[in-house]
Amino acid sequence: MKGNLEKFIGYFLTVLLLPLQMVGNIPLSGFNEPSGIVFHSQLKTLFVVGDEGDICEIYPDGTLIKQKRIRNADFEGITYNPSTGLLYIAIEGEEKILEVDPDNFEILREFTIERTFNGKTVLKSGGNGIEGITFVPDKHHPEGGTFYVANQSFDLTDMEDPSAIFEIEVPLKSNSAVNSTAKIIRSFFPGIIDISGLCYDESSGYLYAISDMTDTLFKMTKDGEILKVYNLPGINQEGITIDTEGFLYIAQDSGGVIKIKWNRH
Repeated sequence: MKGNLEKFIGYFLTVLLLPLQMVGNIPLSGFNEPSGIVFHSQLKTLFVVGDEGDICEIYPDGTLIKQKRIRNADFEGITYNPSTGLLYIAIEGEEKILEVDPDNFEILREFTIERTFNGKTVLKSGGNGIEGITFVPDKHHPEGGTFYVANQSFDLTDMEDPSAIFEIEVPLKSNSAVNSTAKIIRSFFPGIIDISGLCYDESSGYLYAISDMTDTLFKMTKDGEILKVYNLPGINQEGITIDTEGFLYIAQDSGGVIKIKWNRH
């Protein structure tokens, strides 16, 4: 759509240098293709997932706590629910969300995301698939909050496989079944190609999205309004999270995690 193309061009006329201080690289030796990362504020640790169905828990200095191959699947994002501490992993291609116990990495439940919204296909089977996921707590929501997922696409005009962010309602409380369905309740099209990671910063109430292809970080409202655009260090950036000390972590599909000190406010 013309509007999305105009947005995309406009963003890069206003890109800012990220006010950062590089702390270092966390190599993650023996962990292939990191594609998602989340800081768990209760445990004070980081959880990382990879393209081959792996997950690991590390301290913020990179020290490994535990690691496991959960199943043969393309894990592309990870988040957690602060009220329960449970982890949620996005599977690309299958368009599923796994609920995982952080203590032993056991799968508790599995949710399949509906591929349609308002009667139209928006997550085309065989398309690019979901790439990023983040949980947004809401004490007034019957499920305790909703998830935001990013569909990774390089086409701003294909409405069956769009470059978009979807708000997903998952029956966390209303359905205890091991397998159930999650539905899309809202969508927005920020005009960003290759959205490869999402993170909700509860302290500020803002969403952060990264684009691998353009090496950029986007600060936005929960309605998808872009507030700032920053250049992003690293290569193959596929996961993003922020800890309570103000550090930014970027998981790179080419290997390892970048740790950055910055002022997100």
